[in-house]
Amino acid sequence: MTRGKLKLSSFDIDKRFESKEEAIKYAKRLREFIRYNCKKRNWSAQAIICVSNIKGNSSFIYFEQNGKVGRPRKARYNYSDDLILDWHIHVLLVSKPSYAFRNIIKNYLDKNWFGGKVYKKNCNINKVEYFIDQSSEVLFCNHNCDDLIPKGYSLKDLYSAYLKSRTALKYCGKYLDNWEEKLKIDNAYYDIKNFYYNLSEKEDKKSSDKFMKEMRARKIAERYEQIEMENQTNNNYVQNINRRRIEDNSPF
Repeated sequence: MTRGKLKLSSFDIDKRFESKEEAIKYAKRLREFIRYNCKKRNWSAQAIICVSNIKGNSSFIYFEQNGKVGRPRKARYNYSDDLILDWHIHVLLVSKPSYAFRNIIKNYLDKNWFGGKVYKKNCNINKVEYFIDQSSEVLFCNHNCDDLIPKGYSLKDLYSAYLKSRTALKYCGKYLDNWEEKLKIDNAYYDIKNFYYNLSEKEDKKSSDKFMKEMRARKIAERYEQIEMENQTNNNYVQNINRRRIEDNSPF
């Protein structure tokens, strides 16, 4: 097994598909590519591959509660009517190794998914909520992770717990007896989520430190600019005073 720790990566894929069926076909090819490399190289990976034609931050999905017996259907709560886009795919990868795995995925997508660009990024688990909320179909894979991911903490478990949390938000007061019951459902989700937060804690701190350093540099630059303007204003004021004195002492 390759040394290192599990880390999270996301892929922004600038490719649009003609139909939902075409997008799912490409998503399945990517899932098989991940499985193949885990088997060939003895690498570890989980992935959630979300097929979507929904604009981000415009809706969320939940389990419909209608009183009927059987597996609940997924439904969507929309914040606005303007939410339809072309079909596209989002990918969140949890892998060991991290950089090597996401590089071969990027190369595979650049080579085989014609007409688009692929951007790979470090991320934290918050990104998965953005992906799930706009998904129409979701594919999962999980290979060689038994010793790395505790039972009940897979991305598929996270997905299910998140939808239960969204469902509790939608129906609290109608199908749930009280807010304590909703809190229990939320805590079950955040327990899994915190596991993945820990995987990106180091990268998050680096990003935060970089942001704070840039903000400090910007504030210093702004302060110097303010001082320059104040000095220029003071210089102009002194020059005006001296000019008036000369004019007052002039015999003309």
